Amino acid sequence: MASATAFVLFCCLVCLVIAQVPTVTIAPGVEMPVVGLGSCCETYNVTDWIALGNRHIDTSPDYGSQPAVGAAIRASGIPRSEFFVTSKLNVENCSADVTAAVKQMVLEPLGLDYVDLLLLHHPGRWATDTQPRPHCFNLSDANIRGTYYTCRIETMLSFVKLQQQGFMRAFGVSNWEIRDLEQLYNVTGIIPSVNQIEFHPYWHTDDVIDYCEQHGITVEGYAPLANTEFGLLQNPALAPIAAAHNVSAAQVVLRWDMQKGAAIVIPRSQVVAHMAQNVDIFDFKLTPSEFASLDNFTQQKVYHTNCQPWC
Repeated sequence: MASATAFVLFCCLVCLVIAQVPTVTIAPGVEMPVVGLGSCCETYNVTDWIALGNRHIDTSPDYGSQPAVGAAIRASGIPRSEFFVTSKLNVENCSADVTAAVKQMVLEPLGLDYVDLLLLHHPGRWATDTQPRPHCFNLSDANIRGTYYTCRIETMLSFVKLQQQGFMRAFGVSNWEIRDLEQLYNVTGIIPSVNQIEFHPYWHTDDVIDYCEQHGITVEGYAPLANTEFGLLQNPALAPIAAAHNVSAAQVVLRWDMQKGAAIVIPRSQVVAHMAQNVDIFDFKLTPSEFASLDNFTQQKVYHTNCQPWC
């Protein structure tokens, strides 16, 4: 009896998820579900995410999750075209043949012929940088061909060709600041479809959000619930707001993320019930005072803090 009840509840969750996840247009003919599964740091459960009816999955060579993502998609028996898969190429992986890098670093581990969205993972440093740069990995100049500038520009130009050749349906960037986006446009005329940035009440770069909105770049928020150790979901200001809407603290934060300017969010979870909650955020809206309560959190805690001074 208990197993039958559990099955009925699971089916209800599946119907709920399928019915209510909207999409956003990120490029001509490319619709992206506004909630996806983040698969960084092994805190992910791709099979249950798919079983719930979800189709948007974010991965990267850095995460080690690409083989599991590809295997789960194939095992589902669901047509590849129904999924939205995002992956990334690191600036230090750029080479004279970006096509080969994309095949070897992304498509082969996934076991897919194409990705729906490919991001250049981080911009690297500028020659004028003298202080640590958030979200910049500990890289050695020996790891890359030429300068970060050359890699940024040449790789994005290659992405345009790869999109035309069908290796990706859309392309974008991740962790890019305004100066990076302006330089790319000024040199190449390219406007990326997406800028994936860290986005939660303890860390939001409002100037970047505004710039992206003004220039037609879709903002995607990663770590939208912050790092667990930050204790965001235990912030006492969330409890009365959650109670007022009969939702969880996580749902309140995700709702804030989207009202703040993240058109897409990719929370991580291994728990089926939490996965279902993460997509059940479209039948309520924070009031202006509730939104302001989260918007005025004074904590500044950023997920990536392992930058070296030269980043």
